Amino acid sequence: MKKSIIVCLALCITFLSKGLFAGGWGRANLSKNVQLALAADSIVQLSIDAGAGDLEITGVAGQSEIIVVAKVLGEKLNDDDYVLTLKKEGDKALLIAQFNNNTYNSERIDLEVSMPSSLALVVDDKSGDISIESVSNGLTLNDRSGDIELSNIAGLMRIEDRSGDVIGEDLRGDVSINDRSGEIRLKNVVGDVNIDDSSGDIRATNISGVVTVEDSSGDINVNGAADFKLISDGSGDVSLRNIKMDLK
Repeated sequence: MKKSIIVCLALCITFLSKGLFAGGWGRANLSKNVQLALAADSIVQLSIDAGAGDLEITGVAGQSEIIVVAKVLGEKLNDDDYVLTLKKEGDKALLIAQFNNNTYNSERIDLEVSMPSSLALVVDDKSGDISIESVSNGLTLNDRSGDIELSNIAGLMRIEDRSGDVIGEDLRGDVSINDRSGEIRLKNVVGDVNIDDSSGDIRATNISGVVTVEDSSGDINVNGAADFKLISDGSGDVSLRNIKMDLK
């Protein structure tokens, strides 16, 4: 009997400790893992509607399905406390991951998404860090809070960000960023870059097209671009190197 109690206690401690202070979100007493999958036949776009939680998306060439590994953390984990679904709507796939009522700051759903790289990607995210790599058919991203990392993305990229850094590398396509606060760093972009930034430093390196900036506050550093256009600049230094055309 004593041995059974010890084993049970060890299992309970393991289950509870998985969610404690993870990712700097605060205390989460409970956690559980959920896996979802959806065949990608005839699907052209993946849309993600995510609440609080970190989000990691990886495109895989030739993959035939969308796979989601979710870690749900919170004070309580009843099925009616949160929504976690992946379903097909016409020629689109829709992933929803959010708590119905975020009473505690520890409630969140961390997501790891593996998708066919050929799908267009649309993301609406409330809070948490975002990492996206190897997507080849464009990206539309609306993020309220958290850092954003983009790598090996192709197609038109539109990013709306309220708070957090935006870091992009090896991007093939025009990039448009509307950012309220946080640093912006872009490197190795084949295409034009358009940035509307309220606060935070901007660094762009090795851009094949034109870099256009409208900035309220923060330093601007551009090293390597076809041209540079400064629409407005409230405060901060501007450093330009290796610009192929005359300044305008």
